[in-house]
Amino acid sequence: MLPSWKIGRAFGIDLYIHATFWLLPLWVAFMSPGNGVELLLNLGVLVAVFGCVLLHELGHALTARHFGIGTHDITLYPIGGVARLERMSDKPLHELVIALAGPAVNVVIAALLVGVLAAVAFVDVGLVVGSLAGLFLLRVLAVNVVMVLFNLIPAFPMDGGRVLRALLAMGLGEPRATRIAVHVGVVLACVLGIGGTLQFGNPWLMIIALFIIMAGQAELRGVYLRERQRRLEAADVPMVRPLTAVPSGFFSLQPRVSVYTWDRENGQWVKESGGETGRAL
Repeated sequence: MLPSWKIGRAFGIDLYIHATFWLLPLWVAFMSPGNGVELLLNLGVLVAVFGCVLLHELGHALTARHFGIGTHDITLYPIGGVARLERMSDKPLHELVIALAGPAVNVVIAALLVGVLAAVAFVDVGLVVGSLAGLFLLRVLAVNVVMVLFNLIPAFPMDGGRVLRALLAMGLGEPRATRIAVHVGVVLACVLGIGGTLQFGNPWLMIIALFIIMAGQAELRGVYLRERQRRLEAADVPMVRPLTAVPSGFFSLQPRVSVYTWDRENGQWVKESGGETGRAL
């Protein structure tokens, strides 16, 4: 298993970068033209984009913290970031809000960039379309827009898939909702991986598709295990039906004990019950 290196800490959450992350800048360098300026621009955009990815994951983590759910750490991979929450919320509405918090961060970033670019263009359009700084901001803006749209694809366990699962769980329960969301995710991942790779010639789409399928199956197994554990725990608890208080004078729940004694004088058994004495039939 390849290692991860700690790169810092934010809001009490450890931040890591996975060893495979460095495949991405190598790929960017390989795909960039021979112009050194273009290479530096692409690498600068890559650094800025993963800063946005980190903010995206912090959006998930801090929203989860609001609902009492901690985060173990955040790790950056070549295909994105992963915030390892201590647990998933058992309330679909909370999961819905946590899932949407990440893309909402990218929406805010994109809005801020649009504001900056609009202000600069108001002064001089050439500063936006004819400068490296303007081109840099335009590319970071474009990537944030793509991140919002891509993350909202309903392919579990991506953000859009979690939104789908949360909406389904409100009426179907977590196990069934997760099963449906995972099946939808597998179909969409196959379309993304195969169709996207053939159409755009980008092998990263196939890697992302495989990640979606494997991560979805792993989480589905986790949901099944948690559901089984809940049932086992419920089976171990004895079902006790509490006694209902009965108004005085209605009827008594106290048992009546019958006692028989031998009456020598009359030669028969005599029953004594509830303070009354009667003869046995």
